[in-house]
Amino acid sequence: MRLCIFLFFLLVIPLYGTQEFTVNLKDPEYQNGVISTHAGGVISSPELRVQARHIVYTNRVEKGEAIHRVVAEGDLMLDSGGHTYVGRRLEYDFVTKTGIVYDGVTAIDLWFLGGEKIRLNSDRSFYLYNAFVTTSESKNADWKIHSREVEITKKSYLAAKNVTFRFFETPIFWLPSFKSNLKSMAESPVRYKIDLDKGLWPKVSMRYRVYSWEQLDLFFRLNVRPSKGVGAALESDYQSLEKRTKFRTRSYIDHDAFYRDTNPDKARTHYRLQGVYTSTSEDEKSHLLATYDWLSDKNMQTDFGSEDFELNTAKQTRIEMRNYQDWMIFGIDGKFRVNGFQGMKQELPESFWTPKSFAIGDSGIISENRMKVAYLDYVSAKDIEPAVPDFNAARLSTRNTLYRPFAHRGFALTPLVGIEGVFYGDSQRDKPAALGILVYQLLFDLTLKRNFETVRHTLQPYINYEGMTHPTISPDTPYIFSIHDGFNRLNVIKSGIRNLFYMKNSPLFEPNIIADLYIYSFFGDQTFSKTVPKIQGNFIWNFPSWNLNSRLGWNIEKQVLDYANIALAWTINKNFAFKTEFRHRSRFDWRKDNPDDFIMEVTRDIQDLLHSPLSDGRNTLLSRLQIKIAPQWIVRLESRIGWGRGGEPNYNEGKFDLITMISTSWRLRLTFIHSLAPHKKNDRFTFGLSLVKK
Repeated sequence: MRLCIFLFFLLVIPLYGTQEFTVNLKDPEYQNGVISTHAGGVISSPELRVQARHIVYTNRVEKGEAIHRVVAEGDLMLDSGGHTYVGRRLEYDFVTKTGIVYDGVTAIDLWFLGGEKIRLNSDRSFYLYNAFVTTSESKNADWKIHSREVEITKKSYLAAKNVTFRFFETPIFWLPSFKSNLKSMAESPVRYKIDLDKGLWPKVSMRYRVYSWEQLDLFFRLNVRPSKGVGAALESDYQSLEKRTKFRTRSYIDHDAFYRDTNPDKARTHYRLQGVYTSTSEDEKSHLLATYDWLSDKNMQTDFGSEDFELNTAKQTRIEMRNYQDWMIFGIDGKFRVNGFQGMKQELPESFWTPKSFAIGDSGIISENRMKVAYLDYVSAKDIEPAVPDFNAARLSTRNTLYRPFAHRGFALTPLVGIEGVFYGDSQRDKPAALGILVYQLLFDLTLKRNFETVRHTLQPYINYEGMTHPTISPDTPYIFSIHDGFNRLNVIKSGIRNLFYMKNSPLFEPNIIADLYIYSFFGDQTFSKTVPKIQGNFIWNFPSWNLNSRLGWNIEKQVLDYANIALAWTINKNFAFKTEFRHRSRFDWRKDNPDDFIMEVTRDIQDLLHSPLSDGRNTLLSRLQIKIAPQWIVRLESRIGWGRGGEPNYNEGKFDLITMISTSWRLRLTFIHSLAPHKKNDRFTFGLSLVKK
């Protein structure tokens, strides 16, 4: 016998008006406003659903007071407030919308939460008493967070006091209080790691999320190496509610030894302080970026450059401000040396102003202008400072150009002419200096297209001419802070043919095949004996599962291969993928920021460049392989082999990773690293456990 909708009309509407309740019990018994069953049933409303084997449902008035509650036991499941609870017993009051689940468990995201009692509140928050929080579905969890009382808000924020982190019921870490956003999984909340360095005691690392609330996450890290030392780190991640301001910090200090140190057998004090601050205005027209990275020594980042700690500050302490308007862009940059082992150009500060480009009347000529004001200070690393003295100067510069593009049916021609002026507050002649030059360019390209049955071909011949007059002062007069201070007479033509092929049976956003072959021709300089000393090319084969990318350069004058970068990336199937890359650089391929800038080549003699650090011939072979050997097991192999670098020895470095998921949400990583280190301490073994979201 079932008693269902009838009870809804008979018992619920007199007390709650339009609120609907459905009582569906198997073999019910009714007496004095109490309905019960021992054969199972369901009680549900828009906000709640109770399912159990034993249910006692009361809906009556006693002494003028409405009593509307349910007691349920046996195979209990409760849906309330967006959460599902299971437990031994439920007592729930429909009038106050509060209840208690005994020996209950619920889940939020990957977390399982339980306790002797779970008190349900009317605002959808709840309390757990003698509580535990874990990621294991098993009652016998291998790890858990334990507290006498835990509060969970309706936004899934956890707050607890007197907290212990337990591993197999053994307390290993204690906190007086703990707060966390259970739905925030941008960072792993807990990690364990063991590093076995050759010739050193194992180092045990533990990392915990100790606080996570609406705007702030805090992580604490502890490193212990028996007989050698101890270290600790504090990590913070802040984000404003409107997400326009972010501030991340990483602060680490230890007294320990590590395998890549200058003396890996001696414990020393090391520290690294990193931070990144970003802020954007409400109208998104202004932004601020600030970073700092303070290290105790140049080897520090090799010891603590892990993926969960590195902020990619590139060891820079700098500030960047930008303001964008419809008619201009204004910016201020500051760069400061805080690490004595670094040599760099400090900007104390540098600012620029660029108005919006504009057309001059109906002529089609476009004017672009840019102004910079800076105080620059070049500082050398302290250990070489006596041999390479520092220099500094105020620098004011302006660049003004005019260009007029012409285009017709695939043909494009753009002549450009401009002037550039720079004033230095000091120079290598110990007095102010000013220079001016005239720059001119002519850009020509032609685009021809043709469609075939299976391929579309685009042919683009092009010629780019770039010229610069003699500066008004000698190139040896101003201080050279960067490539932007290199001015000399230049006449160079880059001419080539670019072929693009689009395969109709393998469509991509970019061409499937790119073949770009070009030459450089120099006129009027004394450096190269041949008019065409270099021929270069870029060749790319790009398909859905594999990519072959190659860059080649031949030095015609010296009859050597200037450079060769050849990389093959191939995803063979879902279980197997690899990438390998060969890099070659000859003694005549100079180390410089912009490979298409040839001011240095036409200013300095090749023999002088060969005997400078700018000449650095070498060969490198990089390889990376990933294999999925089982549904939960991944192997990663990386290697780096180098040879042919002057009188330096060859080297061979490798890394092996074995990754798997164990015990619900725990990721196990076993890593072996072989790399160059002092005292031949070349080998490191790492064992790591981290909690991740599946």
